[in-house]
Amino acid sequence: MKVAIIGSGSMIASQVSEDLEKEQVELIKGDLNQDIKIDITNQSSVDSFFKNNHFQTVILFAAFTDVNGAEEQRNDKGGICWKINVEGTSNIVNACKKYNKKLIFFSTDFIFDGKNGPYDEKETPEDNFDDISWYGITKIEGEKIIKDLLEDFIILRITYPYSPRSEGKGNMLTRLINLYKSGEMYPLYFDQHTTPTYIPDIPKAIKILLDKNQKGVFHVASPSLVSQFDFAKYATELSGISGPKQLTQKSIFSDFKNKEFAKRPVLGGLKVSKIRKLGFYPTDWKQGLEKIFKESQN
Repeated sequence: MKVAIIGSGSMIASQVSEDLEKEQVELIKGDLNQDIKIDITNQSSVDSFFKNNHFQTVILFAAFTDVNGAEEQRNDKGGICWKINVEGTSNIVNACKKYNKKLIFFSTDFIFDGKNGPYDEKETPEDNFDDISWYGITKIEGEKIIKDLLEDFIILRITYPYSPRSEGKGNMLTRLINLYKSGEMYPLYFDQHTTPTYIPDIPKAIKILLDKNQKGVFHVASPSLVSQFDFAKYATELSGISGPKQLTQKSIFSDFKNKEFAKRPVLGGLKVSKIRKLGFYPTDWKQGLEKIFKESQN
């Protein structure tokens, strides 16, 4: 099995790549800063990558994921967020169609308004995008392009990914731990709920979906909801590190208003019954944290 990883330098891609290689999956890694270069916003660069490398499946990790940074570009289709998440995705999709490749695309629960979560794979975003961030809107557009133009694709939705590793900008867990250690923990919300994704689950899910030749939309996330506050509280309890005795919390997430602070799902999260029917059981957020801190003590 040969798989192309586009955006291989990203935090999630680097971890997923290591685990896939342990499963004897041969990878072709492309990135702006890798030996094999690809700029997904440049159509000729994308075409050259597909023409000069041999693989059956491409996993698109390259994306603009700075949610607040994206919000500063709201409604700007000339902005870098739109260029990467929509135009870049379109370039990859057209190449997959031209060269007959399977595409695995990462998406998010941020495509929903977060009023009635968690969401299953059949649910679609509301027509009114006022309650959806610009980042979420660009991912909606990316999903539409894939569904309209490709038959052989997997859209893998995840949310608030976490692991013990902190490459690049880190992840939900490492950022919380670092802020806790430094005494700079920001207000945490007990009324915002989601289903965090345990990053080591992602390569396992990909391998199963490819082995079973699956197509369509799948979710990989905790099967149970948790608030940001409770996630951080349990993580700091397990870590045993010193820090403030009590986490600061903000009473109501929706009370926090800032034009540069992107809207996020308040009752978000993803249901995982579809992938569980294939025999893969995503890790519950509590079990994920327990695994991480147990391994750190060995």
